Amino acid sequence: MFQENHDDSNGDKMPVVNILLEGAQYSFDLFAEQFQKTWQYSVSPYRDGRLFGIIVEGMIVGCALVPSQVADQALLQSARDSVLWPDAEAAVARHNAHLIVALAREKDPVSSHILFSKVICSLLHQRNVVGVYLRPGLFEPAYYIKCADGLLEGKLPTELWVDINALGFDKDEGYTFFTNGMHKFGKMEFEILESKNNFIDTYYLLKELVKHTIANDVTYKNGDTVGAKDGVKNALSISKGVKIKGTTIKIDI
Repeated sequence: MFQENHDDSNGDKMPVVNILLEGAQYSFDLFAEQFQKTWQYSVSPYRDGRLFGIIVEGMIVGCALVPSQVADQALLQSARDSVLWPDAEAAVARHNAHLIVALAREKDPVSSHILFSKVICSLLHQRNVVGVYLRPGLFEPAYYIKCADGLLEGKLPTELWVDINALGFDKDEGYTFFTNGMHKFGKMEFEILESKNNFIDTYYLLKELVKHTIANDVTYKNGDTVGAKDGVKNALSISKGVKIKGTTIKIDI
C-alpha cells in the first residue's frame, strides 16, 4: 500500500500523494487531532513505527514516513513548471523526507477525493511540511489548505484533483490548454487549442467547466455548447486528442 507508484496509467484508481518534509519528523497524533477537530470524524488510528492508518466511512487511509527525498525525477520538472508557486524549486530542494499517503477501499470517485483532500489538508498543519506532490501537480501547502477548506462550505476543490496545463507562452499562435485528471471521474479530458482569447479568462472558463462537470456528473456529446461569463456560447466537439492520448472534448474558443 505504501509503495511509491508513479505510473499514470492506473485508470480511475486513487493516486499516491507525497507530502514533502524538511526533516524526518512527523506527529501523527497532531494529525489525528487536527483531522477530527476540522472534519468532525471520530477515528481510531493504527500505528506501527513510521506507519499510520485510519478507517473512515469504510475507506482506509495509510501514511508512511520516509526519511529520504521523493524518488521521482519528474518532481523537479514539476517545480520548474509551476506557475502558481514561484518558490516551488526552493521548497523541493529543501525537502529531505516525505510522507507517502494512499487510499484503499475507495468508494465513488467524488466521495473518495473528498475524503482524501480532507486527509491531505489535515496532514499539512505542521511546521516542517514544505509541499504536496500529486503527480504531476505540485502544490504549496497554504494553497492546498485554502482550496480544501472550501469543503467546509460544500465547495468541491476540483483544482486539487484535475490539473490544467497551458502551452504557448513563447509563441504567437495562441494558448493551448488541456486537463489531466478528468478520467478519474469517468470523463473525457478537455482541450482548448491555440486560443487567441485572454489567457486568464480562458483558464477560468476551463476551471469552472471542470468543476461543473464533476459536481453535476455531466456527460457531453458532440455539438453541445457551454457558456462563458459574457454570455457567449462555446461549441464542443469530440475527437482524438491532440496534446493527450485518447478521445478528448475540444472547446472552441
